[in-house]
Amino acid sequence: MLCAAMVFFSSEAQALVSLAGTRLIFDGRFPEATIEVSNRGNAQVLIQAWLADTGSPQPAEPQLPFVVTPHLAQLPAQGKQALRVMYEGVGMPIDRESLLHLYVLEVPRRSEAPQQLTIAVRQRINVFYRPEGLSGDPAEAPQNLAWQWMPLDRSTLRVRNPTPFHVVLQHIAINDIEVSEDLMLEPFAERSLPVPDRASAHVAFGTLTFKALTDYGGQRDFCAQAQETLPFNARLRMPGAQSTIGKC
Repeated sequence: MLCAAMVFFSSEAQALVSLAGTRLIFDGRFPEATIEVSNRGNAQVLIQAWLADTGSPQPAEPQLPFVVTPHLAQLPAQGKQALRVMYEGVGMPIDRESLLHLYVLEVPRRSEAPQQLTIAVRQRINVFYRPEGLSGDPAEAPQNLAWQWMPLDRSTLRVRNPTPFHVVLQHIAINDIEVSEDLMLEPFAERSLPVPDRASAHVAFGTLTFKALTDYGGQRDFCAQAQETLPFNARLRMPGAQSTIGKC
């Protein structure tokens, strides 16, 4: 019943608690990573924080070699609280990044006014655990992606991530026609993307464009001249460059 109420009244719910970032990079050179939580409201709120793997939103701290502290905290009006994510030091892959989810549940004070619905708002951000000693530069991972048309098939574009880093892409397009709105490529993963017929009609002269997210949640533009048969890489588009079909 509570879930149904949350969905029905979701348009009226406004989160008063905000996180300092849209993602958290846990650098394996250090034993912990922190992110700040702020209460923008004029009343005290209670927050609950936990880590989970990508398969379930339920708390998974007993199974994961991480702990979030404080697990529960009261934020005064206009107050702030630093959440610390700490790693035990063993239990995670050392040859690639790992993806976890950090959940923050905001529980507002119960209203004494009649016919008022109190809603608990849950937020989620990605946590990338990056072990020490990985080869390469995560900032260069998007331009190291290998793109290739499937043999004898202009309706499918394949992309392979040869790096140990996650690469998050947005607005992937061929000839300015969108192929995928967003895509996360795990380390060493490969995906096949269906391409609309009108985008692949002139593959030899096609232009691939996409945006890639940085460690800080910003966006950088990349583009490439699509090759008909050979794998190709995109390059960083310089600030101020205009998107033009057939040019990059």
